[in-house]
Amino acid sequence: MILETKKQKINLVLRTRKIADIAKKLDGKNFEDVYFKAMNEFDLEALSKIICILAENEDKTSSFKSNADVYDFIDDYMEENKKTYKDIFTEIAEDINKEGFFNSKMTKEQLKDKMSSPLSSMNMNEVIKNSAEKAIAKVAEQEFQGYRA
Repeated sequence: MILETKKQKINLVLRTRKIADIAKKLDGKNFEDVYFKAMNEFDLEALSKIICILAENEDKTSSFKSNADVYDFIDDYMEENKKTYKDIFTEIAEDINKEGFFNSKMTKEQLKDKMSSPLSSMNMNEVIKNSAEKAIAKVAEQEFQGYRA
């Protein structure tokens, strides 16, 4: 996937090691989860990390020397192409999906649903754990009140 500005043309190259590196740098185990979480939270730091990791020159070296360079590129890309952060996340997600780097290939409709779902930005295991802890605490409280009577 090519992203281009007047100053710079970058090629976002998808490779398994890069996908694993993104998941690790975004503090997750599942790339799909961390990607959509970052997207739904408009996490600009995550967007810069994703672009930095995926961008490479023809000689397979990194296209950027620093995070500041990535942020400058994003600003230029947005301004010149009339894009938003969400547009950039979407373009990248579509390419990742097309190349099969999510858990499974999604139809355009499934991908659109995933990109717009606030639930995809939640770790469902964490939600279940927190709900269970609250339920257990409530049951315990009721049991202790029963002993006082």
